[in-house]
Amino acid sequence: MPTDRRILARLRWRTAEPVDAIAVSRALDEWWEQRLNHCVQPQLFEHFGDTTLIVEDEGELVAFLVGWLSQRFPDAAYVHFMGVRADHRRLGLGLELYRRYAALARARGRTRIMAETGAFNARSIAFHRSIGFAIEPGDEVVDGVAVHHDHIGIGGDYVVLSIDLTDGPL
Repeated sequence: MPTDRRILARLRWRTAEPVDAIAVSRALDEWWEQRLNHCVQPQLFEHFGDTTLIVEDEGELVAFLVGWLSQRFPDAAYVHFMGVRADHRRLGLGLELYRRYAALARARGRTRIMAETGAFNARSIAFHRSIGFAIEPGDEVVDGVAVHHDHIGIGGDYVVLSIDLTDGPL
């Protein structure tokens, strides 16, 4: 079994191409508890590929961050999806994805990152909080977490998180 250092040394980091939608869609289906692969379309990668990060280990997708610069909130960059394959977790890839995305966002004049995660996803909420994200107010507090309800019934309840890039830890 390779050491963590050896794994990290062989990783390839790059921005996304439209064809990456296939691997990310599969990853969402295989890596996550809730099936959301229908949310990935090649157009996301065509139009937001330069703000989407792909990490490969020997040609296989092991981590990704799908994000873009918000049109509604000109100070914000938005993270749509972020994931790390189970056998590559606890190597610091999630934090490094966010560090690189924060640098990209700052270079484009953004001062905060916004992200959303399913209200069911306690692991994601804990991860985001551990790297400095704050939970934004929601419709209701459930188990100590501010939750936004899915009022139109297509995606499930969710949590909105944000981090300030002007003096935050990223």
